[in-house]
Amino acid sequence: LMKQSVLISGGGIVGTFLGIELASRNIPFKIIEKYLSEPSEFDGIRSLTLNSTTHDRLKALGVETAPSMIQEMRVLDGLGTGNLSFAAQEANLDCLAAVVNFAELRNTLLQKVSDMIIPSQEIASFRSHQSGITAVLSDDSELEASLLVIAEGRNSKLAELISPQKNQKNYHQIARTFLAQIPGLETDQAVQIFYEREIFALMPYNTGDTQNTFSVVWSVPEEMRAPESQDEIFDELSKFEKKLACKIDPISKILTFPLFAHHLNEYCDEGICVIADSAHSIHPLAGQGINLGLADASILAEEIERGFNAGQNIGHIAFLKKYELRRKAINATMLNGVDLIFKIFQQDNP
Repeated sequence: LMKQSVLISGGGIVGTFLGIELASRNIPFKIIEKYLSEPSEFDGIRSLTLNSTTHDRLKALGVETAPSMIQEMRVLDGLGTGNLSFAAQEANLDCLAAVVNFAELRNTLLQKVSDMIIPSQEIASFRSHQSGITAVLSDDSELEASLLVIAEGRNSKLAELISPQKNQKNYHQIARTFLAQIPGLETDQAVQIFYEREIFALMPYNTGDTQNTFSVVWSVPEEMRAPESQDEIFDELSKFEKKLACKIDPISKILTFPLFAHHLNEYCDEGICVIADSAHSIHPLAGQGINLGLADASILAEEIERGFNAGQNIGHIAFLKKYELRRKAINATMLNGVDLIFKIFQQDNP
């Protein structure tokens, strides 16, 4: 690698996005990715909700997707009559959010940086020195860079080396996600229903071939066992159908994952920094995880460009702390806010 370059560990959505941000600023980089994703049967099911800032930034960088635009958001109290609604028009926005297919966005980003990816490798260890870092890969080869960025996702061992201390929370909830057809619902509308200790969210989802398809993210207490048959799912969905006064027809397999949150105490050290899910994770209640991660990448790219153009060492800790300062408090505020909403709705309110 050339002098003053960036090495990104992790070629997922945020790692590749950071690469594109750096490429747009003519800053040399390489991405190390152990698993270049194989197609999976769940590829069509996972969705991401991008806020308007994130969506606009992707477009500005030439990343094209086929999003479903959310113009209105409704929040309903499952047991009572409480409801709120927000419309893009009222806030003078083109849309409140855009829902995209996870696999489609990942593949589009990967294609844009494919020449810069070192596949089937991971960083086994690294050492810092005056001019930057030396990373040792799993095949014992070495790479030098001014800065190593960790974008490896939630359970990153390298991130733990930077910040052994972190705040963690187990929500004791399981998220179920699947696709459903809901003919009675407007396709530019998202809905969130709080029902006792369950949170049921619907986002419009453009599959190209089926009409009125929605992506469902449904978080339930972990003691609620997984439905074993279609009939059981229909039984559990009936309370939400009643609330929405329309039929919900699942059309995909159900993907499940446990819900946790975490936040590192430190984002950086000499020659190395951590972004996105490696630094913080959040309950999907607000759909903000991906937006926080991509914002980390954009702000880090801005700071790298500033140092790069001024001829400063972009891996210097004092320099990296500017990125941490700009992002950590914002991320913590979002994590704490979601936490508060979650706690309010988990209480057995009279």
